[in-house]
Amino acid sequence: MKRSGKRIMAAAMSLAMTMSLAACGTGGNDSGSGNEKEHVELTGMVQQSRWYSGLQAMVEKLEEDENISIEFEVIPDDQYDNLMKMRLNSHEAPDLVVYQFADLFAAVDPEEFFVALDDEPWMDKVIAPEITEYNGKHYGYCFESSNGFQGMIYNKDVFDKEGITELPQTLDEFYALCDKLKADGITPIAIPSDTWVPQIWMTSGMSRALGTEEACEDFANKILTHQAEFNDYPEMAEVIDEYLALFDKGYVNEDFMTVSYDEILGRLASGEIAMIYGATEILTSIEESYPDSNFTIFNPPVGYDDRDVLAYLPTAMGIAVNKDTENLDVIKEVFDLWSTPEYGNLYFESRPGFPNIEGIDGNEEGMNPDIPAIYNEYMESGRVVAQMNQYIDTLQPLFGNTLWVYYLEAPSKGNMDGKAILDRFQKDVDEFMTEKGAEGWT
Repeated sequence: MKRSGKRIMAAAMSLAMTMSLAACGTGGNDSGSGNEKEHVELTGMVQQSRWYSGLQAMVEKLEEDENISIEFEVIPDDQYDNLMKMRLNSHEAPDLVVYQFADLFAAVDPEEFFVALDDEPWMDKVIAPEITEYNGKHYGYCFESSNGFQGMIYNKDVFDKEGITELPQTLDEFYALCDKLKADGITPIAIPSDTWVPQIWMTSGMSRALGTEEACEDFANKILTHQAEFNDYPEMAEVIDEYLALFDKGYVNEDFMTVSYDEILGRLASGEIAMIYGATEILTSIEESYPDSNFTIFNPPVGYDDRDVLAYLPTAMGIAVNKDTENLDVIKEVFDLWSTPEYGNLYFESRPGFPNIEGIDGNEEGMNPDIPAIYNEYMESGRVVAQMNQYIDTLQPLFGNTLWVYYLEAPSKGNMDGKAILDRFQKDVDEFMTEKGAEGWT
């Protein structure tokens, strides 16, 4: 399924508007004493990086007030996709599957595995219903209307200590900043072994290199119908080569092939490393895990984007319901409760964001002020484009085991440039699309 760029942009505009509006509503649900209700236990699976304290608080309140417990299995990020697919295909998946929407629909077929939730009363309050939509139906409960945007997250205390008072405006200025940090014994840029992190450089960069929604849509259409191949667009290889140059210049931690994401965040908080390319959801996670830290974000200058475009994320964390569940009525009751401010506000108490349900408070006052300021600035000037993963999400099942691995391996092997990586990935695409019987490969 390829999502319409116009709908992506519409979602972004809606998001920009919600940033400047305070969420309202009090509501609540007088549930009575949980001890008076029969105990029901649900099961779920969630990535380690997304086992947020806000979700945990909602789960704890549910058990206390309603005597409904959810036993979430917390799974390392790099194991999650394969385990999720295996369990769904073998009909051994838990009741609830936590994932990024709408990326989930490229990983597995929602019509085969998940329950459509269109008739639920809370659907009328959803701000960005397109995130969970597949072939006209909606297959998940999303907490947020967007994960924000991608950019360079940096430790402000490190910058202040180094006397860095102005952010770089050109690629040369960015390199000069990195050289200064490196000379003073600080690793400029963090890369962990979790492949979903380094790929952010490319999913952001490829869209920035093309520059507009229309150009990204045209690129994706031609790639996905075999009218063109990745290396027909030399700017795609240029994005990768600029990423690889960071390793050649010694700006990246040497143990990038083995160090975990959690360890990297600790080094960032301690000031051992200064920056990580990520998304605003990563920034809020760092602030949640290290409340005494001082981090913020900027859109880094690159050599392939003359317009200074911002890559945003029309994605959000949500929960899909396994078709095999025997507890569907209870799950529907849970989602009804979670759509009220009494529960929904808990999700945003420690990590502010953009609620997907009207009336829930995203804790805008607690949000890093640079997030809405940057986003609104780029939105108002029309310099925004979705990350590339959204345009070519048909290929999402390939990413974790092919392209993202190539991004991580290439610097250590030293024999692959951007063109070689894309040639290698093109072979994976050809095989995958041929097996699917896709247009242009049959």
